[in-house]
Amino acid sequence: MLLDEMILRDFAVYLGMILVSFILLTLVFTFFELLGDIVRNRVPLLMVGQYLLNVTPSMIYIMAPLSVLLAVLTTIGLLQKSNEITAMKATGTSIYRVIFPIFFIAAVISTGLFFFDQYYIPAANQRQETLRNQIKGKPAQTYLRPDRKWIFGEHNNIYYYEFFDPDQNTFANITVFEFDPATFELTGRVHASRAHWSVELKKWIFERGWERTFRGSAIQSFHEFEASTFPALVEHPNYFKKEVRQSSEMNYRELRSYIADLQQSGFDVVRLRVQLQKKFAYPLITLVMAVLAVPFSLSAGRKGALTGIAVALSVAIAYFVAAGLFEAMGNASQLPAAMAAWAPDLIFAFLGGYLLLKVPT
Repeated sequence: MLLDEMILRDFAVYLGMILVSFILLTLVFTFFELLGDIVRNRVPLLMVGQYLLNVTPSMIYIMAPLSVLLAVLTTIGLLQKSNEITAMKATGTSIYRVIFPIFFIAAVISTGLFFFDQYYIPAANQRQETLRNQIKGKPAQTYLRPDRKWIFGEHNNIYYYEFFDPDQNTFANITVFEFDPATFELTGRVHASRAHWSVELKKWIFERGWERTFRGSAIQSFHEFEASTFPALVEHPNYFKKEVRQSSEMNYRELRSYIADLQQSGFDVVRLRVQLQKKFAYPLITLVMAVLAVPFSLSAGRKGALTGIAVALSVAIAYFVAAGLFEAMGNASQLPAAMAAWAPDLIFAFLGGYLLLKVPT
């Protein structure tokens, strides 16, 4: 128990220091990235502080695996460098018993990240996206329901839609409300089950819908269409593109229900299915990183801190490159969504397990 306490204390200290350092550096970088928008739009510093506070949870979620990797490398590497690992082996203590408390804490962190993503991060991402768009001077829009979006148009109209694919420039179940800016009375309404951007026409083509115009409270005209364009609706697709994906603003249950609704309407939901699987796969990489770090830390422990940092960065880069590659293949329907999300975890877990079994003990 004394040995476990010593290792866990060192691991917790290094993990806290590394994670806090990463977050502070990222927050400083984020602040200077937004500094031009802050000055140009005269954003109060209180709003900037609220934005940085709400963006911190997603940073913790993203940086936790790398922080665990570095903390394990540092903890085990220093024990190896000071010959404490050798002393533990001399007393008959297996290396697997030495690292067991680290694996236990890494598993707890992985579980905590999953529940953190389910119950807190989506709401924080909605708040930080609201504040970020205000800082950047973007059009007013709603964030409380990522699956039901309202956004002001460039002219006298308001858009409502359930889904927007920024890669295909396609809307699902879109409604446009036109109003008189002087009286705010509704003058027209357009609804379509689908709309896509035509590069040749530079217009939105609405499919399977209807148009209704109003004169006061009375309906002036109504007609249905299979495909139609409307000269007044000239917003470019970039106008609707968000910097935060909708999947990051939903928990697993909400995203699964959202996918089912879109799939029932006939929309391509492959990208969202990959993100759904990553809700489970990404937190688990924290435990995988801990397993992978142990054999590297034992081999690099006597070579100095720079070697450990180089190893950590190499492993992290390799993981994110592999994750990006498999995700792109999943998005392109070249791999099943589950395989695209879980393949990096499985590959690095097998690699870490193999190297761990090769460690002398």
